[in-house]
Formats: sequence, C-alpha cells, structure tokens
Amino acid sequence: MTKDYAKKRKTARKSNKRSSRQSQPSRKPMSPILIFVGGVLLTLFAVFLWVLVKKPEIIKEVLPAKEDSQTVKAEDKPQEVKVEESSSEPTFTYHETLTNKEIKVDGTQAVQTTSNTTYIMQCGAFRTSEDAESLKAEMAFIGFQANVEEKDGWYRVRLGPYSTKRAAESDRHKLQDNNYQDCRIW
Repeated sequence: MTKDYAKKRKTARKSNKRSSRQSQPSRKPMSPILIFVGGVLLTLFAVFLWVLVKKPEIIKEVLPAKEDSQTVKAEDKPQEVKVEESSSEPTFTYHETLTNKEIKVDGTQAVQTTSNTTYIMQCGAFRTSEDAESLKAEMAFIGFQANVEEKDGWYRVRLGPYSTKRAAESDRHKLQDNNYQDCRIW
C-alpha cells in the first residue's frame, strides 16, 4: 500500500512555549507620543501648583483680578487715584536686626564649680595578680598609668583619680579606640 503524503496534515511540534490559547491577551504598547504629551501635561500641572504655593504674586500679575478689570473701566471716567499705603503690614529685615543686636555679658562673674568629687575608672578585675599586671602593662603601652589594687581577693586595674568626669570620659574614649570597651567610671 502506498500512502499519500501530500494530503497528510502536519502534526504540531511540541515546544516549551505556552500555546496562544493559554496566554493572556497581549496589550498594545503605548505610543511614545502619548507618553511624551502626558509627561508634558503632568509637568505643567506640577509647575502650576508650585507657582500657586510659592509665588502667588505671579498669578495675580498674569491673571488680572476682578478689581483690576473694574479699574480699567473706571479709567474712562476722570477720578482721583487713591494710593494704598502698606503701613498696615510691618516689614522685617532680619539681617539688620541680627547684625545690630548687642548682648552685654558681665565678665567679672566667673562661675567655677568647686566640688570635692573625684572619679576613678576601673578597667578590669581579676582573681590573679598576673592577669591584672598584664592589663596594666598593656595600658602602659597606650600611654596610661594604671594602678592595681587588691581587695577581697580581687585585683582591680584602675585609672585616676580624675577631678572632672569629662577628663575621665576623654580617657575612656581613648581606651575604647584601642579596643578596651569594659572601662567604667565610678
């Protein structure tokens, strides 16, 4: 038997693509001209809003108010022109006010805080004196002179006394820069 290959239908090839029946209808791409015109209109609207908020006097110049249109009609008749004085609105010049400002300070009174408070900074407490001495030596390499005190079996590594807390905190920040985070001020 012979086969007629000319009348045979071609079979659909299988592919990984979705068939056109399963896919959603495609949208037409927007025209670039339509996008451009929309962008221009949106920009003009934004500029208009900005002018309304920031510079309302420009709008008054561009769009004459009803009073201006009535004054144009009234110009046909000879009448006296009234000059409005803006004395009701005060004008402030902050620059002149601030530069002409003068503050008097009484230099004879010096405020000194005298307190008997001293501050001590403790950077470690160890059970063995060797550990405390090694921390004291590490601090000596940084430039601090530490003291090791023994109390109740604990060897405490301390710096100070400091007359102000600011001086103690300054040294603590220097120690923190050198990775000694556990120093506490008492």
